[in-house]
Amino acid sequence: MPAPPRRRALVAGAILTLLIAGGLFASPAAAAGPLISQGKTATASSTENAGTPASAAVDGNAGTRWSSAFADPQWLQVDLGATAAIDQVELVWEAAAASAFQIQVAAAATGPWTTIYSTTTATGGTQTLAVTGSGRYVRMYGTARTTGWGYSLWEFRIFGTIGGVPPTDPPPAGDTPISAFKTVNASSYEGGNAPAAAVDGRTTTRWSSQFSDPQWISVDFGGTASVNQVVLNWESAYASAYRLETSNDGNAWTTVYSTAAGRGGVERLAVTATGRFLRLYGTARATGYGYSLWELQVFGTVDNSATSPPLLSGPTRPPATTGQFALNTPADGAMVTTTRRPALSWAAVSGATRYQVWINVSRTDYDFAASGNLIDLYTRVAEVTGTSYTPSWDLADRWTYKWYVTANGATSSIRRFSVYVPTLETVADGIGIVAGARDLDRNGTIAPYEDWRQPVETRVNDLLGRMTAEEKAYQMFYNAQAFPRSGWHFGPAGAADLHAALLGSSGTRLGIPFVSAGDTIHGYQTTYPTQSALAAGRDYALQYKLGDMQRREQLEVGTRGVLGPLAEVGTKVLYPRIQEGNGENAAVAAAQVRALVAGLQGGPELNPRSVLATVKHWPGEGAGGEALIVYDGVTIKYHMIPFRAAMEAGAVNIMPGYAGSSFLDPGGPGAGDSAPILAYLRQNLGYQGLITTDWLPWGSWIGAARAGSDVMGGADPGAVGFTMSSFIAGVPAARIDDAVRRVLRIKFQLGIFENPYGDPVNGPYRMHQPSYTALANQASREAMTLLKNDGAVLPLRLNAGDTVVVAGPRATDTSACCIWTSYFHQEYGSLTMLDAIRARGATAGVNVVSGDAPNPKVAIVAVGEGSYTHGTQWVKEQPYLPPDQLALIQNFRARGIPVVVALVMPRPYVITEWNDLANAIVVTYRGGEEMGPALASLLFGDYAPTGKLPWQLPRSLADVLRPGGSDVLADATEAWDLPYDLGATAAQRTTLRAQIDAGQQPTPTGNPLYQYGAGRTGF
Repeated sequence: MPAPPRRRALVAGAILTLLIAGGLFASPAAAAGPLISQGKTATASSTENAGTPASAAVDGNAGTRWSSAFADPQWLQVDLGATAAIDQVELVWEAAAASAFQIQVAAAATGPWTTIYSTTTATGGTQTLAVTGSGRYVRMYGTARTTGWGYSLWEFRIFGTIGGVPPTDPPPAGDTPISAFKTVNASSYEGGNAPAAAVDGRTTTRWSSQFSDPQWISVDFGGTASVNQVVLNWESAYASAYRLETSNDGNAWTTVYSTAAGRGGVERLAVTATGRFLRLYGTARATGYGYSLWELQVFGTVDNSATSPPLLSGPTRPPATTGQFALNTPADGAMVTTTRRPALSWAAVSGATRYQVWINVSRTDYDFAASGNLIDLYTRVAEVTGTSYTPSWDLADRWTYKWYVTANGATSSIRRFSVYVPTLETVADGIGIVAGARDLDRNGTIAPYEDWRQPVETRVNDLLGRMTAEEKAYQMFYNAQAFPRSGWHFGPAGAADLHAALLGSSGTRLGIPFVSAGDTIHGYQTTYPTQSALAAGRDYALQYKLGDMQRREQLEVGTRGVLGPLAEVGTKVLYPRIQEGNGENAAVAAAQVRALVAGLQGGPELNPRSVLATVKHWPGEGAGGEALIVYDGVTIKYHMIPFRAAMEAGAVNIMPGYAGSSFLDPGGPGAGDSAPILAYLRQNLGYQGLITTDWLPWGSWIGAARAGSDVMGGADPGAVGFTMSSFIAGVPAARIDDAVRRVLRIKFQLGIFENPYGDPVNGPYRMHQPSYTALANQASREAMTLLKNDGAVLPLRLNAGDTVVVAGPRATDTSACCIWTSYFHQEYGSLTMLDAIRARGATAGVNVVSGDAPNPKVAIVAVGEGSYTHGTQWVKEQPYLPPDQLALIQNFRARGIPVVVALVMPRPYVITEWNDLANAIVVTYRGGEEMGPALASLLFGDYAPTGKLPWQLPRSLADVLRPGGSDVLADATEAWDLPYDLGATAAQRTTLRAQIDAGQQPTPTGNPLYQYGAGRTGF
């Protein structure tokens, strides 16, 4: 689907404007410790001349300065004489300042160094930084200058306590606050300084209240907490009198600490208390402003047993024989709406003394490589002596719980029930609560469709019967931001804009909410590697976590859909979107799709905490591309494997692609408006879910709906030349009813009639958590593929003072890591390849230079294609490095300099021309926002490579095209629908087809330069 023009720049600019306007980047004015650097010993990487020594920056004289040589990087460090707790650093720059630098601490003058502050957007002047760190040595490490001169500091001031311990180094309760990123509430906030800013771990963001007394902020730990310490990091507007309170329900509060002598700064309070909630309640302010906290950190432990099912077995299939005794309650198909702990009972088994209870609870440790429906995997959750069991933990809202009991070798029947006990949304949207439900049509009574206690199908039937023909048709269209009755919204949108659009839908006649879905196919805010890169790592448990992470981030702001993942096997080399797919192994593709769908949807079926996955592009464009899918009656079996897997994982939304199929619909249109192609999905695969087209012109919408598509992807009801009346007239009413029934069913299953909104104020602060970045980094590390390592050039074995050159267009490219609307988050610490290698080199005392240097020990050459989606950055028929990038490798080798090629390879390349020139080749694919740090860690040997090539690499272009050929079937020398056939003989292709026809995984064959699965394990 075509990306909206300039969306990345517009969204980033809007967010930056909002942050600046809201004061989220305000310079801190915290109550710091004393100045501890003045007069201390200072050293530097260099000095411009004798008149600008390092000591001049710590002499207290604003008229003297240190200045460095005119090169990057440079550093200035101070020996404090003893370990100190550091809480503030002040830099007074001369005009020659740093645009990018880090503040680092260490116990020894030679490191290792720990970064406690980092920026790439500094503008000089006087910078006052609130930091938290501990060390004897503190240094400013500059990596980019604002001018052509060196770095120049009038003063480098460090504040803190000699011999002190910073509040997180470490507190008695451990390193991680139990309050971090938890749900918060507050009496008020001002200037955009939201409550969640106080628990986001960042001392550059803060909560501030209105300018009155009293004010409070509370944290919900999600379970009963045992608290032993609270750390308050105040901005200058602090509380002179306040108390800390705990509560089990958020209503009745118990005071556990109180003071009328608050001093501001950083207060570490020994508190012993229990409760699910903790609240800071301020009663007197020290200033005329409100209360303002950089961070509210609570330490202790949280008991999550009330929401965590006991997993007494692995995920297990039920016995072959069932029904040997009866289950009693709940009734089969019962809908539980009054408790999350329903009582289960069953008939007694003669002679049995113990009964095992099995429920298909959602898990994170399925075997995603195994076939079969995930919803039919059960866990033993209890072993009891009687004939009843009531869970001691809350079952999450889900529509299809299945359960059975075993005893004495006998197995009961299997029954189903659902659990739905929502907390109703109470946003001020004009919709009142009547009889315990949201009065969506505002008529003062609750209709069946509004009553969440009714079965989903009852609600669907009731609502469908109330809708006009036009209201029904709108549910099949996008652009809810302009047409509030539309069923869908094309995202991603800023949190505030999305919330405003959701409020708009609540004001329609029937109050039907929309689903917002965007092309965030490898991350919503935290961007992980593309699926082709994940196919190199093959860590399916991690992929589930990545999908689950994206789900959590999207739920924060109320976006409930994503236009992914892809279920395509990439067997055509020249298909540009092969980068979005899963490589050319269908079994790997199936496992990845199972893991990602289950992670995004939060379990094996759509539920009220799901993000709706949109599996694409049916029926498998990897076998030919967006123009024509070329598989036949044999090879179609291979390309169907991941689509079947998606359905096994609970996918209920599939997107047909642009391409038609010569096998399924000879001479027919693209999949979205081809009745035979869609019928194959319904009839041959048994799919009953939603079908959402790819982005089609308005002239195709009636045909697509008539062919069987339910939602017109991205379709704007206001398109010039289109009218909704023409659509209603052109599509049979029964077909519209059929489509809208599926739309409404999904919306009820998502629970958005009860909870349509996210949290636009606090939700964004809970995104991009350190644990999320760690997952993205792990995925990028596991994908990195070391194709060769001649002479064991890797890991880099360098001495302090050695120079490394980083060259090539991808070295500083912030978009090559990613595609579509997933982002590179430099503001959160993500680094380009150059910056990451420079930062890692600094810890070893290695000089990392951009571009070139006289005598480098090694050259890291970062090459490959920048970001693209539908079309390649280079000519599609030229899948090899262009001359300027090839010349970089050749020139360094001609000088006798060892070359490590860091290859951004989103599609299979021909690398034969330079393969022998490179001493080492590391393939990064599109490695997500942590691609740079993951590469740097690999180069320096922080971890051993394990990634495996997800495609074959051609030996020459002749493996793909006839000489002078173009991307048409007649010119192809590879079989577009066959895996592993580059350079293959006719006999080898016959064997591949026979294996596929027999339901076997085909064996890699042919004569590629690098075979599928190539990659060194270790160095």
